[in-house]
Amino acid sequence: MTHVLSRLLSFAGRHWLRLLIVGCALVLFSRKQVNFNIRLGAPAPAEMSLPSPEASAGPQLQLSEDVAAAEKKGLFSRFNLFRTGSDEPTLYDHLNRLNEAEVTAFIRRFSNVAQAEQEKFGIPASITLANGLLHTRAGTNNVAQSANNFFALPCGADWPGTSVRANGKCIRTYESAWTSFRDHSLYLTSGNFAALTQFNKTDYRRWAAGMEELGFNDTEDLAAQLLRTIDRYQLFQFD
Repeated sequence: MTHVLSRLLSFAGRHWLRLLIVGCALVLFSRKQVNFNIRLGAPAPAEMSLPSPEASAGPQLQLSEDVAAAEKKGLFSRFNLFRTGSDEPTLYDHLNRLNEAEVTAFIRRFSNVAQAEQEKFGIPASITLANGLLHTRAGTNNVAQSANNFFALPCGADWPGTSVRANGKCIRTYESAWTSFRDHSLYLTSGNFAALTQFNKTDYRRWAAGMEELGFNDTEDLAAQLLRTIDRYQLFQFD
């Protein structure tokens, strides 16, 4: 017995490095195996769906993308590491290049109008302001200044008013900025967008996600851009 123990100690002394490496490998393997077993046995996360309102006269809008995902997408898009598709600057990029004074002036000019529209139509004032800021570059682009269209609303076959061509598209024209804001409220609460009215008038996150889901102006990543604009300029304070 003593002879065997002596030989084992001698072997360990000569090959201690190999034994150490093998031991570490076994420990790492056992940990990975346990982690794998835990993951294998874990149930898949359940899909989240928006709660249905207690009473709704219109169709229910089921968002295919969680609101939190839109916020994460907005965070990632601040860095050009996760972008896919076109390299063209987004509406938010254009807005971000403006002088802060121009943005502040727009918010001061239209915050009361947006709040009045919220009370009448149930659209968050923050959504109205953010949408106007993005689609007109805080009221500085040609469509806003020459056509009083503050949301780039298209003509469409059912538009009875006057129009103008801008960037290859037919755009509605208005007599004043106020009529543009009113038509925007009507646009978001009727027709294809009527399902948005199921959301609370202060739940701007669901309004943003719903507008993108329903294809407002075919604007890519609209929800993330709206949420970033609301967050940056604290537009939620007007809701």
